[in-house]
Amino acid sequence: MSLFKITLMIVRSFFVLVLAFPVLALADEPPAIDAEQNVYFPYVLEIEAPDDLFDLLDKHLDLSRMETEKRMTREQLLRLIDNAPEAVSGLLSTEGYFSPTVKIKLGESTTPALVSLYVDAGQPTRVRNVDVNYTGGVIPDEARMKRLIDRQEQTWPLPEGSVFRQRAWDDGKRRAISTLLNRRYPAARMLRAEASVDPENHTVDLTIDIDSGPAYYYGPLSITGLSRYPEKLVRNNVQFHEGAEYRRNDLLELQTYLQNLPHFSLVLVDVDLPADPPYIAPVKVTVQEAPLSKISTGLGFSTNTGVRGSFDYRYLNLLDRAWVLDTGFRLQQKEQSFNAGVTFPRFASGYVHRVYGSFVREDIQGLATSTWKTGVSRSITDENIDRLIAIEYQMERRELNDGTVSDPQSLTAKYQWVRRDVDRIRNPRSGNVITLEGGGALKGLLSDESFVRIYGRGVQFWPVGEKSVVVGRLELGDTFTKESFNVPSDWLFRTGGSSSVRGYDYQSLGLSAGGSTVPGRVMAVSSLEFQTPVYKDWLGAVFVDHGGVGDQWKDWRGSTGVGLGARWVSPVGVIGLDVARGVEEKQFRVHFSMGVTF
Repeated sequence: MSLFKITLMIVRSFFVLVLAFPVLALADEPPAIDAEQNVYFPYVLEIEAPDDLFDLLDKHLDLSRMETEKRMTREQLLRLIDNAPEAVSGLLSTEGYFSPTVKIKLGESTTPALVSLYVDAGQPTRVRNVDVNYTGGVIPDEARMKRLIDRQEQTWPLPEGSVFRQRAWDDGKRRAISTLLNRRYPAARMLRAEASVDPENHTVDLTIDIDSGPAYYYGPLSITGLSRYPEKLVRNNVQFHEGAEYRRNDLLELQTYLQNLPHFSLVLVDVDLPADPPYIAPVKVTVQEAPLSKISTGLGFSTNTGVRGSFDYRYLNLLDRAWVLDTGFRLQQKEQSFNAGVTFPRFASGYVHRVYGSFVREDIQGLATSTWKTGVSRSITDENIDRLIAIEYQMERRELNDGTVSDPQSLTAKYQWVRRDVDRIRNPRSGNVITLEGGGALKGLLSDESFVRIYGRGVQFWPVGEKSVVVGRLELGDTFTKESFNVPSDWLFRTGGSSSVRGYDYQSLGLSAGGSTVPGRVMAVSSLEFQTPVYKDWLGAVFVDHGGVGDQWKDWRGSTGVGLGARWVSPVGVIGLDVARGVEEKQFRVHFSMGVTF
C-alpha cells in the first residue's frame, strides 16, 4: 500500500470520528420533552348512573373533582380514565354494590373533550345474617344482656334483608362496643368484625365478636395540681361516689364543668383500670391552675347605646376560699354602669351562689334613671336548662323631661327558667330557646308598691333547604299592679331597637308622660326573619318586626318595622347590620348587633 493511500485512510477515519462524536454525546442526554404533553387539555364529564348513586360519584370521583383543574393535560386525563373503573367500584362498594359494570369513553372531536362514564351498579348486596356475640363479664349480667339484645334489635342499622352500606356497618360496629364502653365495661374490646360477601348470591354475612371485659366500679378520688385552692372546689363538683358503677358520662361531665371554671386552665379526668380483681377504678383529676387575676378592657359600638368602653377585673381566690371576685364598669353614651360581685364555688347539691351590687345611670328617650341594686342569687344548670332564684333590693331615681321626679324602691323575689335546645350555640339553624320569668314585691316590705311581673320569650329556628333558616321570636310581658308610678323601671316594659322592634330607636316604644317615653305595664313583640347564605360566611336577611307597650292590654298598640340585613358568622359570634323602616314613623334606621340574642 502506497504512502498516499495510508494517509487518505487516516484522514477519512479522523473525519468519521469528528462527525460521530455529537451523536454519541447526545445519546447520554435525556430525550427532549414533547411540548404538546404540557398543553392544557380541558374536558367535560358526563355521568350516566342510577339517581341514588349519581351524587356519590359526582362528589368523590377524581374525574369529577379535577374537571375544573386548569393545569390538566391529556396524559393526566388518560391516567384518570384508566383508574376510573377501579375508583367507581370502590365507591359503589360502600353502598352495597360489589359487581358494577363500568364503561368510559374519551371523545376528542370537540373542545372541551367529552368524557362519558356509564355505570350499571348491578344488583345490590343485602344482609343475609347478623351475628353479634359477647363474651366476658357481661354474660352473667342478665339484665344488661337483655338490654343489649333489645337495643340491638331496635337500633341496629343493618337488619337482615337491608342493603349493605359501609357507613351503616361502621356505625353498627361503633354502637355495639360503645354501649359497653360507656357504662360498667370500659375495657371492652372488639375481637372480630367481619363482613363476608357472597358475590354470586349478592349477600353478606356480618359477624361481630366483643369481649366486654370485667365490670368496673369507681374507686377513691385523687386530685393533683392544686396549690392555691381547697380540694372541695373539685370534690363538690363530683356527682358520683366511690363504689358506684363506672359511667363515661360522669367523667366527661366532671371534666367539662371543671374546665369551664375560671380557676383552671387545663383539666384532665381519667381512671385507672386494674387488670386483676377487685376491679375498682381509682379516679384521677389533674388540674393546671389559671393566674389568680385577670384584667380585660374593651371598646365597642351599639346603635342602641352608642360608643362603649369597658374595664373588668377578676380575682379567683378571695379570702383563700376560691371565691371569685369580679368588678367592672361600662361607659356608654346613653348608659354608664358599675358592678361588683362574689361567686362562691358550687355546692355538692349543684347550686352556685352569688352576692352582688351594681349602679346604673341611663338617659334614654327623655327618661333619666339612676338605679342602685344589691342582691343574692342561687342558680343551677341541668343539661340544657338554667334555673335562677334571686332576692334583690333596688332603689331608683327617675326624672322626666318636665322635671317630674320619683324615687321608687322595692325588695323583690325573682325566678328565671331558661331552656336552650338548639343544634349549635354560635349560629343555630334548628331548635328553640325559651325564657320564662316571674317575680314581684310586697308593699311595706321595703317596697313602695305591690306588684307581680310575668315575662316570657321564645325564639324558634326552622331550617329551610340545606343552609337557609327562618327565625321566629315572640315576647310577652305583664306587670300586675294598681299603680305603676312607684314600680321600678326594670319591672316594667319599654321596647324598640336592634334586638326588639327594628326601625325604631332603642326603648322608644313605651308610654308618653312629661315629655318622656316611660315604661308601661304590658308588652308584646313578635318577629319573623328569613336568612340565606350569599357568600362564604355571609348571610342575607329579610325581616318584619311588630310590637309595642301599653298601660293595659286594651290600650296596647303595636308598631311595625320591616327591612333587610346582612349577617357575618364570625369566630366570636354572629355580627349583624340591619337597615329597617319604621312603618308608622316612616323613617329608616340602621341597627348593629353582635351575637345571638337568646
